[in-house]
Amino acid sequence: MTIEFSAAADLWLESRCYQTPSALHGWLTGYLASGARLKPADWLVEAQEYLELEDAPEAPLQSFLQTFYDDVLVGLSGESMEFSVLLPADEDADIDEQVECLAQWSKGFLDGFGASGQIQGKVPEDVMEVLQDLDAFSQASLDDPQDPQNEMLYLELAEHARVAALTVFYGMNKAAPATKTLH
Repeated sequence: MTIEFSAAADLWLESRCYQTPSALHGWLTGYLASGARLKPADWLVEAQEYLELEDAPEAPLQSFLQTFYDDVLVGLSGESMEFSVLLPADEDADIDEQVECLAQWSKGFLDGFGASGQIQGKVPEDVMEVLQDLDAFSQASLDDPQDPQNEMLYLELAEHARVAALTVFYGMNKAAPATKTLH
């Protein structure tokens, strides 16, 4: 992914966005993982609404949001499986903030997945399992911020969220079967 959390957070602050970059990244990931896609103008409207912006995004944020969309879709659909969850780096946030952003990302994922309107029937069992995991992650918090195990547990949860997003994407975006060609 080419988007860095700190750059997104700075732009969010300048633009007076009321959701974190992690929350919007989760929302978009969930939306795209469901099999839905957005036209550029529709994406900007959805992002404006989710970020609780009073006015349409200004040019720098609009441009950034298009890159954001493209990066998430390429990350999910690429064969290299290089998708990553947008979370603050260790040097940008303490463990409490990182866990909070992971919780916001997970909630955003579930919100986006539901907002897509794609789910009209049975959800594959493996997809349902990871959605339940993400629901649990959306409520994550630290009991003891000083516990030395927190960092390791956080990294494990973040990796699980990454794999969960890919699992949902591949489960809900199956290629249509090839049609038989008559010779």
